Amino acid sequence: MYKFNYAGQHFLLESEETLIPDFPLTVTLQINRACNLKCVYCSEYQYFDEMSIEDVRKAVNNLYGINRIIISGGEPLLHKNLIDILKLCREKFDVVALATNAVLLTLNDAIEIVKYIDYFDVTIDGTRKIHNEIRGEFDGIIDGIRNISNANGEFSVVSVLFNKNKDSIIQVATIADTLGAKKLKILCPIPKGKGINIVGERLSQEQNQEIYNSLVEAKNTFGYNLKILMTDWDKIKEGHAILIHPDGKVVASPVWTKENCIDIIGNIYANSIKEIWEDYPYKINHVNKYIEKTMMVC
Repeated sequence: MYKFNYAGQHFLLESEETLIPDFPLTVTLQINRACNLKCVYCSEYQYFDEMSIEDVRKAVNNLYGINRIIISGGEPLLHKNLIDILKLCREKFDVVALATNAVLLTLNDAIEIVKYIDYFDVTIDGTRKIHNEIRGEFDGIIDGIRNISNANGEFSVVSVLFNKNKDSIIQVATIADTLGAKKLKILCPIPKGKGINIVGERLSQEQNQEIYNSLVEAKNTFGYNLKILMTDWDKIKEGHAILIHPDGKVVASPVWTKENCIDIIGNIYANSIKEIWEDYPYKINHVNKYIEKTMMVC
């Protein structure tokens, strides 16, 4: 029903009608909450100890059947058992991705990690000055991305867009394209954790559309090779993402009407993802987002 396009890093629907699969298309497993950066929009509001390898094994077994798993944090490079976790995931899932800020990613680390994953997601939030004001370590991130490339790894660039960095998004696209990213994925901040402090800096739907139009023009003018995707929460709607917290809670995010913008829908240590998915109230939003039906794409 759904196939993953590895070159484009997205799902393809082999039907004109949106069909609901037996399993979620994508789940993000947060293996820790420790982080080496302090992003101004960080949406994580609660600290957890890192998942033990035993808990990861239990979670991965109960996630069997999904197509893509994204390993995230916190900063997953800080997890002492990261390579073992990636090995477990490689055995179970068709697509494995790693979301990292890449600051700690040495060339040797990258060479080892690319054996077990299909691509990295790395965030760049602006030109050097703007990025460093938002999350820091611009040069370290660029070095990490170079290490990914030198290890023959694939990567996408992620950027969280709000008022502070909206005027540098074209430069981010140019940086991402020059570095060889397959995609630039532009997200909106979520009002939880430190993200509550920048609610007033979120862009309107009209501003998002204007920026998207400028990106289309820039791609045509400059000849970017990378694909550009923009998120608009009003189009994607609630609960598209399925996250698993380090304590095993399975949550839908973002859900604006719920506390901390999440809807707790189960625990991966107690139930299989198939059982949890059966009662998942946001199925259509999840599928439409990950086949890019509700994204702005150029």
